[in-house]
Amino acid sequence: MGNIFFAQSSLGCNPGAGSVFCAQYDAVAWGVGEDMFTWRWRDDGTVEYAAGQLATGWELASDGLSVSVDVRTDAEFHKGWGTMTAQDVAWSYNQVNPLITKHSIAPSASYFSTLFGENPAVAVDDDTIEYRFAAVDSHWHTYMMNGNGFVGMVVHPQRAQEENGEDWMRENFIGTGPFQVEEWIRDDRAIFTKTGQHWEFDPAVERIVIQAMPEDATRVAALRTGELDATELAIKSVPEALEAGFASTGSGNASQQGVIFSGNLWETHNALTGEDLNTPANGVYARDIQWIGNPYSPNDGNNPDALDCPDGADSMQMDQSCGDMEQARLVRWAVAMAIDKETINEQLLNGLGWPVHVGYADEKSEFWDTKWEYPYDPAMAEEYLDRAGFPRGGNGVRFEMPLFISSGHTGGLGEEIGDAIGGMMNDIGIETSVLKYPYAVYRPGLVNRSATIPRLTAGDDGQTIYPFDWPKGIEESSLSRGGYCMCYETEWISEIYLGVAEENDPQERINLNRQYFDNMHFWALKPGVVAVPNLTIYNPNSIEEWVMEPTPFGTSAFWNIVPAQR
Repeated sequence: MGNIFFAQSSLGCNPGAGSVFCAQYDAVAWGVGEDMFTWRWRDDGTVEYAAGQLATGWELASDGLSVSVDVRTDAEFHKGWGTMTAQDVAWSYNQVNPLITKHSIAPSASYFSTLFGENPAVAVDDDTIEYRFAAVDSHWHTYMMNGNGFVGMVVHPQRAQEENGEDWMRENFIGTGPFQVEEWIRDDRAIFTKTGQHWEFDPAVERIVIQAMPEDATRVAALRTGELDATELAIKSVPEALEAGFASTGSGNASQQGVIFSGNLWETHNALTGEDLNTPANGVYARDIQWIGNPYSPNDGNNPDALDCPDGADSMQMDQSCGDMEQARLVRWAVAMAIDKETINEQLLNGLGWPVHVGYADEKSEFWDTKWEYPYDPAMAEEYLDRAGFPRGGNGVRFEMPLFISSGHTGGLGEEIGDAIGGMMNDIGIETSVLKYPYAVYRPGLVNRSATIPRLTAGDDGQTIYPFDWPKGIEESSLSRGGYCMCYETEWISEIYLGVAEENDPQERINLNRQYFDNMHFWALKPGVVAVPNLTIYNPNSIEEWVMEPTPFGTSAFWNIVPAQR
């Protein structure tokens, strides 16, 4: 078959340069870029999380602090840029790490600064690379150095950048996948063609055309008229599409959407380096914000007397929460209890999702504990707000709280979820304006730790496909300093993350993560909303079969498409 036409709500910029913040996740999922490791389905339907992609073998040091990785010798770069070598891989990794390439703003570049620190990847010969870790991390190959981890790593040819410069790389994607990029225009279209020289896959489709279509109704219409062969739809549109004869496929994941309360920066020192972060002077504490707790000045004068901290109290301890920390916690709990998760699921997802109470914990998991639930109780939410010292004013408003939703979030469904949450907040006296604009505009505040506006997101680890015993919360702690964050930071998140990362016993990792969820539930830093399944709808007259590979990134594995016979 010649062409497949696919659409989604938005299209990021060309991820041709490793240090830029662009669509690296899509590049790997779609088959134009590759990393060391990937995920693959096993015959029993479970996931192999450490399948080799560009890596062919590895040897981990006995102390877990370094690894030697062998790489393929038959991976060809696109458009005549030669055979990939270990030097290309090492260089590409170093381009992402912001402690080595200072201007790197790759999607989650700070993950590499956490994993590697200032240790560069080093090619010791043409097919072997040595990596030194800053700390032991049990999911170094299942997540950190894996195309399905939220790092955003693609191997590019070093020579291409040396000869043409980084600006040229930004516009010219050169990777090793089964498809190569012919055109990539942000929020417009991308065109891929089959290379015919891939080391593993020989796609049955010659050309993939990806289009950005922001409106769900437009994508539905284009699918029905035959303009599109496949698309991502808002979940509420899926049942009607299936009834009309279209088919669905998925990657085995649902994103756990929740409200993230950025600005609660409670860590004073970097958990890895010990650096003093001077957190009390951070601008997030320049004024009192109802949902942000200030542990450095807990008795700030605007708390009800009943919440004041007694002498010697540590307001950051769960059994001593007081003052501004308790006031803000009551507000966050009120938000959590005012969200009608079941109604959002039924009305906006046609019942295809399920409630989320605490992000990163799936109620369908065997490890789920009902003690982590937030009840739907608007009356109790109002009581909590009264206790926090925020009574309704004469106009019925207690205070204002904006909510940010990135444009096109979850196929456009995110904006509708945001509107629903806004209405529920208004019902309890929190006047909520829902802000809808591109994530790229919001992101700088995350990197520089100045964000204070709550936002709807799943974060990096809010994916149901991630195992319960994996380390969680790197982007919720000082461990991610220098890059993306959820932008609340606590010492206990860093401690639990590092503890899980270093632990070899799966049961001990599970026990530590239970403690993480106990703490997260109490502080309500990310009360959940709903799990949104990742589904792609396609026309069976164009596509006979499409088995996606497991991934948190939605549509994947164009190379697996089996065209329909026409």
